[in-house]
Amino acid sequence: MNKSNKARKTLVLNKSYFPIRVEQWKQVFVNMAKGAYLGLDLEYETDESGNLLHDENDKLVVTSMLTVKDFDDWIDLPIRPHDDYIRTVHSVVRLPSIVTCATYNQIRYPKVLFPTNRNIFKRDNHTCVYTGKKLARDELSVDHILPRSRGGKNTWENMVTCDRTLNCEKADRTPEEAGLKLRIKPTRPKNGLVFDILRDEWKMFVDSMK
Repeated sequence: MNKSNKARKTLVLNKSYFPIRVEQWKQVFVNMAKGAYLGLDLEYETDESGNLLHDENDKLVVTSMLTVKDFDDWIDLPIRPHDDYIRTVHSVVRLPSIVTCATYNQIRYPKVLFPTNRNIFKRDNHTCVYTGKKLARDELSVDHILPRSRGGKNTWENMVTCDRTLNCEKADRTPEEAGLKLRIKPTRPKNGLVFDILRDEWKMFVDSMK
Protein backbone atom coordinates (compact mmCIF):
# COMPACT_ATOMS: atom_id res chain seq x y z
CA MET A 1 0.00 0.00 0.00
CA ASN A 2 1.25 3.48 -0.85
CA LYS A 3 2.23 5.71 1.99
CA SER A 4 -0.14 8.47 2.99
CA ASN A 5 0.78 11.38 0.74
CA LYS A 6 -0.96 14.65 1.49
CA ALA A 7 1.06 16.55 -1.11
CA ARG A 8 -0.24 14.64 -4.14
CA LYS A 9 -2.21 16.73 -6.57
CA THR A 10 -5.56 16.12 -8.27
CA LEU A 11 -6.49 16.86 -11.86
CA VAL A 12 -9.73 18.84 -12.14
CA LEU A 13 -11.84 18.38 -15.27
CA ASN A 14 -14.83 20.46 -16.28
CA LYS A 15 -18.19 18.78 -16.86
CA SER A 16 -17.09 17.83 -20.39
CA TYR A 17 -13.89 16.19 -19.08
CA PHE A 18 -11.56 18.96 -20.29
CA PRO A 19 -8.62 19.62 -17.91
CA ILE A 20 -8.93 23.05 -16.31
CA ARG A 21 -6.63 23.03 -13.27
CA VAL A 22 -4.63 21.01 -10.74
CA GLU A 23 -5.35 21.33 -7.02
CA GLN A 24 -4.13 20.07 -3.65
CA TRP A 25 -6.22 17.41 -1.92
CA LYS A 26 -7.60 19.67 0.83
CA GLN A 27 -9.32 22.06 -1.58
CA VAL A 28 -10.52 19.11 -3.65
CA PHE A 29 -12.13 17.49 -0.61
CA VAL A 30 -13.85 20.76 0.33
CA ASN A 31 -15.39 20.97 -3.14
CA MET A 32 -16.34 17.29 -3.13
CA ALA A 33 -18.12 17.74 0.20
CA LYS A 34 -20.02 20.71 -1.28
CA GLY A 35 -21.02 18.67 -4.31
CA ALA A 36 -19.06 20.92 -6.70
CA TYR A 37 -16.60 18.14 -7.59
CA LEU A 38 -17.32 14.48 -8.29
CA GLY A 39 -14.58 11.91 -7.79
CA LEU A 40 -13.70 9.48 -10.57
CA ASP A 41 -13.25 5.89 -9.43
CA LEU A 42 -11.07 4.27 -12.09
CA GLU A 43 -10.21 0.57 -12.22
CA TYR A 44 -7.02 -0.48 -13.98
CA GLU A 45 -5.81 -3.73 -15.48
CA THR A 46 -3.05 -5.38 -13.44
CA ASP A 47 -0.65 -8.27 -13.84
CA GLU A 48 -0.46 -11.32 -11.58
CA SER A 49 1.64 -9.36 -9.07
CA GLY A 50 -0.86 -6.51 -8.87
CA ASN A 51 1.26 -4.06 -10.88
CA LEU A 52 -0.65 -1.61 -13.09
CA LEU A 53 -0.35 -2.37 -16.81
CA HIS A 54 0.38 0.21 -19.53
CA ASP A 55 -0.54 0.06 -23.21
CA GLU A 56 1.79 0.67 -26.17
CA ASN A 57 1.37 4.43 -25.65
CA ASP A 58 2.43 4.19 -21.99
CA LYS A 59 -1.11 4.86 -20.75
CA LEU A 60 -2.66 2.91 -17.91
CA VAL A 61 -5.16 0.33 -19.14
CA VAL A 62 -8.53 1.43 -17.73
CA THR A 63 -11.14 -1.30 -17.30
CA SER A 64 -13.92 0.83 -15.79
CA MET A 65 -14.65 4.41 -14.74
CA LEU A 66 -17.37 5.39 -12.28
CA THR A 67 -18.38 8.91 -11.30
CA VAL A 68 -18.97 8.99 -7.54
CA LYS A 69 -21.64 11.62 -6.96
CA ASP A 70 -21.94 11.39 -3.17
CA PHE A 71 -18.97 12.35 -0.99
CA ASP A 72 -19.97 9.81 1.67
CA ASP A 73 -19.79 7.10 -0.99
CA TRP A 74 -16.28 8.25 -1.86
CA ILE A 75 -15.18 8.04 1.77
CA ASP A 76 -16.39 4.42 1.85
CA LEU A 77 -14.30 3.36 -1.17
CA PRO A 78 -11.67 0.69 -0.41
CA ILE A 79 -7.97 1.57 -0.50
CA ARG A 80 -6.17 -0.33 -3.26
CA PRO A 81 -2.39 -0.98 -3.39
CA HIS A 82 -1.78 1.85 -5.89
CA ASP A 83 -3.99 4.45 -4.17
CA ASP A 84 -2.82 7.50 -2.25
CA TYR A 85 -4.72 8.12 0.96
CA ILE A 86 -4.99 10.13 4.16
CA ARG A 87 -5.66 8.91 7.67
CA THR A 88 -8.46 10.54 9.62
CA VAL A 89 -9.46 10.01 13.24
CA HIS A 90 -11.93 7.31 12.27
CA SER A 91 -10.75 5.87 8.97
CA VAL A 92 -8.43 5.88 5.98
CA VAL A 93 -9.72 7.80 2.95
CA ARG A 94 -8.63 7.46 -0.65
CA LEU A 95 -7.24 10.59 -2.33
CA PRO A 96 -8.76 11.12 -5.78
CA SER A 97 -6.32 11.47 -8.66
CA ILE A 98 -9.02 12.96 -10.92
CA VAL A 99 -12.27 14.80 -10.24
CA THR A 100 -14.83 16.35 -12.56
CA CYS A 101 -16.92 19.46 -11.98
CA ALA A 102 -20.58 18.75 -11.31
CA THR A 103 -21.89 21.77 -13.28
CA TYR A 104 -18.97 24.01 -14.37
CA ASN A 105 -18.33 23.54 -18.10
CA GLN A 106 -16.31 26.56 -19.20
CA ILE A 107 -12.77 26.61 -20.58
CA ARG A 108 -10.85 29.64 -19.34
CA TYR A 109 -7.55 28.60 -20.94
CA PRO A 110 -7.92 26.79 -24.29
CA LYS A 111 -4.17 26.14 -24.42
CA VAL A 112 -3.42 23.75 -21.57
CA LEU A 113 0.03 22.15 -21.55
CA PHE A 114 1.12 19.06 -19.64
CA PRO A 115 4.48 17.30 -20.18
CA THR A 116 3.00 14.72 -22.56
CA ASN A 117 5.02 12.93 -25.23
CA ARG A 118 3.41 15.08 -27.91
CA ASN A 119 4.35 18.30 -26.13
CA ILE A 120 7.90 17.14 -25.41
CA PHE A 121 8.41 16.33 -29.10
CA LYS A 122 7.06 19.73 -30.11
CA ARG A 123 9.19 21.60 -27.56
CA ASP A 124 12.35 19.80 -28.76
CA ASN A 125 11.46 20.30 -32.44
CA HIS A 126 11.30 16.50 -32.97
CA THR A 127 15.08 16.40 -32.51
CA CYS A 128 17.13 14.02 -30.36
CA VAL A 129 18.65 16.08 -27.56
CA TYR A 130 21.67 13.76 -27.37
CA THR A 131 22.63 13.49 -31.06
CA GLY A 132 20.96 16.51 -32.68
CA LYS A 133 19.31 14.24 -35.25
CA LYS A 134 15.91 15.27 -36.64
CA LEU A 135 13.69 12.27 -36.02
CA ALA A 136 11.01 10.66 -38.14
CA ARG A 137 7.74 9.67 -36.47
CA ASP A 138 8.78 6.04 -35.96
CA GLU A 139 12.12 7.12 -34.46
CA LEU A 140 10.61 9.34 -31.75
CA SER A 141 10.62 8.41 -28.07
CA VAL A 142 10.73 10.24 -24.76
CA ASP A 143 13.65 9.65 -22.43
CA HIS A 144 13.55 10.32 -18.71
CA ILE A 145 16.91 11.86 -17.81
CA LEU A 146 16.61 10.34 -14.35
CA PRO A 147 14.94 7.00 -15.19
CA ARG A 148 11.49 6.39 -13.75
CA SER A 149 12.75 3.16 -12.20
CA ARG A 150 15.08 5.32 -10.11
CA GLY A 151 12.51 7.92 -9.05
CA GLY A 152 12.41 10.14 -12.14
CA LYS A 153 9.13 11.96 -12.68
CA ASN A 154 7.05 12.99 -15.69
CA THR A 155 8.18 16.63 -15.63
CA TRP A 156 9.29 19.10 -18.30
CA GLU A 157 12.81 19.18 -16.85
CA ASN A 158 13.18 15.37 -16.73
CA MET A 159 11.70 14.43 -20.12
CA VAL A 160 13.47 14.89 -23.46
CA THR A 161 13.10 13.75 -27.06
CA CYS A 162 15.39 10.85 -27.86
CA ASP A 163 16.07 8.54 -30.78
CA ARG A 164 14.16 5.33 -30.01
CA THR A 165 17.17 3.07 -30.62
CA LEU A 166 19.44 5.21 -28.46
CA ASN A 167 16.80 5.29 -25.72
CA CYS A 168 16.75 1.48 -25.64
CA GLU A 169 20.54 1.44 -25.35
CA LYS A 170 20.49 4.01 -22.53
CA ALA A 171 17.99 1.85 -20.63
CA ASP A 172 17.82 2.61 -16.90
CA ARG A 173 20.96 4.74 -16.81
CA THR A 174 21.50 8.46 -16.45
CA PRO A 175 23.08 10.29 -19.41
CA GLU A 176 26.39 10.43 -17.55
CA GLU A 177 26.34 6.69 -16.92
CA ALA A 178 25.52 6.04 -20.58
CA GLY A 179 28.21 8.41 -21.87
CA LEU A 180 25.65 10.86 -23.26
CA LYS A 181 25.47 14.63 -23.04
CA LEU A 182 22.43 16.88 -23.39
CA ARG A 183 22.78 19.37 -26.25
CA ILE A 184 20.02 21.56 -24.80
CA LYS A 185 18.63 22.02 -21.31
CA PRO A 186 14.99 20.86 -21.08
CA THR A 187 12.77 23.72 -19.95
CA ARG A 188 9.19 24.45 -19.04
CA PRO A 189 7.14 26.28 -21.71
CA LYS A 190 6.20 29.87 -20.93
CA ASN A 191 3.02 30.25 -22.98
CA GLY A 192 -0.43 28.89 -22.17
CA LEU A 193 -1.60 27.31 -18.94
CA VAL A 194 1.39 25.10 -18.13
CA PHE A 195 1.40 22.28 -15.57
CA ASP A 196 4.68 20.97 -14.24
CA ILE A 197 3.92 17.28 -13.83
CA LEU A 198 1.87 14.55 -15.44
CA ARG A 199 0.60 11.66 -13.32
CA ASP A 200 0.06 8.36 -15.11
CA GLU A 201 -3.61 8.43 -14.13
CA TRP A 202 -4.13 11.71 -16.01
CA LYS A 203 -2.80 10.58 -19.39
CA MET A 204 -6.10 9.34 -20.80
CA PHE A 205 -7.50 12.88 -20.44
CA VAL A 206 -4.49 14.98 -21.50
CA ASP A 207 -2.26 12.90 -23.81
CA SER A 208 -4.37 13.53 -26.91
CA MET A 209 -4.63 17.29 -26.37
CA LYS A 210 -3.05 19.50 -29.02
